[in-house]
Parts: sequence; structure tokens; C-alpha cells
Amino acid sequence: MWLYYLAKTVCMFAFSLFFRLEYRGMENIPASGPYILISNHRSNLDPILLAHKARGQVRYMGKVELFKNPIVGWALRTIGTFPVDRGNGDSSAIDNARRVIEEGDILGIFPEGHRSKDGQPLRPKSGTALIAKLTGSNVLPCSVYWEGKLHFRRKVVIRYGQLLPFAQLGLEGDSPRDLRNSTKQMFDQVLALIEESKNDY
Repeated sequence: MWLYYLAKTVCMFAFSLFFRLEYRGMENIPASGPYILISNHRSNLDPILLAHKARGQVRYMGKVELFKNPIVGWALRTIGTFPVDRGNGDSSAIDNARRVIEEGDILGIFPEGHRSKDGQPLRPKSGTALIAKLTGSNVLPCSVYWEGKLHFRRKVVIRYGQLLPFAQLGLEGDSPRDLRNSTKQMFDQVLALIEESKNDY
């Protein structure tokens, strides 16, 4: 775990020099895990930007292609990232996600599945709701926002919303509709945070 905190510290030092980072809603961050952190996905910097203020280790799913490079794969696994084979029904990703929660850590998920090239939110997938249902986890909605292209000294706003208790996620049933409705409910909170950031940018 020490390597995780070392990597996060080094990266955040560099990011703070390169960008103008503004964090909002930090009072909403839980004192500890386990819970699921969800956000929109703008760039490869998002996982570290979001994890910076979290109290505990945030462990993310990463696309399996990233792990094919031995050095990158080793580094990702060392800081707690685990691979997911998107689109192929990768059940091991679900097992790993459950293990993160069972170990008391924070599970980071980008419900859109991949980065938005133009910054417009994409349609969220139901995996977050499924994992929340299987683990009984609370969910912390977050957002990352900037205007225009990301460049030197661009202002980047990272915002944390209010924690969504599991009991309010509407996951008592077992139908696919329950998962879809819960997914929409959770991601609507992310969208609302993006709008807040737009309004006070």
C-alpha cells in the first residue's frame, strides 16, 4: 500500500504544478471505506485526481489491454488496480470488485465504461448497480470538469456529492429494470455535479 500513497503523492505534486485544481464537496467524503466511488470519465488523470482526497485506498478496474505491457501491468497491480475484459462477461472483475469491498477499501468505477472524447457524458452501464447490489455498498457520486481542452494551467474542478446509502438505491428487486433504474439514479447525481461545476466555473 505504501507504493500506492507514494505514487499518488508524486503524481498530485506534478498535477498541482501543471493544472489549477479545485476540490469541492470534500465534506461529503466518508471517513473510511468501504464504498463505491463513481464519476464521469474525462482523461487518464481522473483516477488519481479523484483518489487524492479520499480517505483510504481507491482501487479501480482497468481495461485488460493496459495489463499486457509487463511494466505497466506490474505498476497497476501494485497500486491495487485490477483488469477487466470489457464486453466479454468477465466474471473475475465482479469477484475482484467484491473483494475490494470485503477488504474495506474504496472501489472506483467509471460507469460510462471509457473516456468521453468530447467531454459529453456517455450512457452509463449497469455494472456499478450490480456490484452495489452484490455488496450492499453505499455509493459516492463524483465529477471531474474542465472547459475546452486540457492544457497547462487549465482549471480542473473535482467535486464530491452526498453519499447515496444502499437502502436508497432501489436495488431490493432482482429485475434488469431495477439495475437500469438504479444506474440512472446514481449517474443522474454525477450529471448534477457536472452542472454545478459548469455554473461556478
